[in-house]
Amino acid sequence: MPSPRIPWSRPQLLVAFALYCRMLFGELHARNPDIIRVANAIGRTPSALAMKLVNIASIDPEIVSTGRKGLTNASANDRAMWSEMKADWERFAVESHRAHAGS
Repeated sequence: MPSPRIPWSRPQLLVAFALYCRMLFGELHARNPDIIRVANAIGRTPSALAMKLVNIASIDPEIVSTGRKGLTNASANDRAMWSEMKADWERFAVESHRAHAGS
C-alpha cells in the first residue's frame, strides 16, 4: 500500500524554489548531489524534490518558451509561490534564504 502524500510546507517550497533558481533544467534529477543534499535537509526524498523542481519548471516562462515542458502537476501552491516570487523578488529571496538556512 502506498504511503500517504504529505503536503509541501511553505518552508520546503521556499527551499525548493531557491534551489530551482540556481539550477539548469538538465540538472533537475534525483541523482544530482545538490538535490540529494537539500532533499535530506528538508525531509523529502530526492525523487520528490526533483519532481517538485520539474513541476516548477512547467510554470517557468523561460523554460516553456524553449519548447520544454517540465511535468504537468504543478500545484496551486506552486503557482501561487511563482507569482509571489515574481511580484517581490527581493523579499522572496530573503525568505527563501532564511528557509534554506533553517533546513
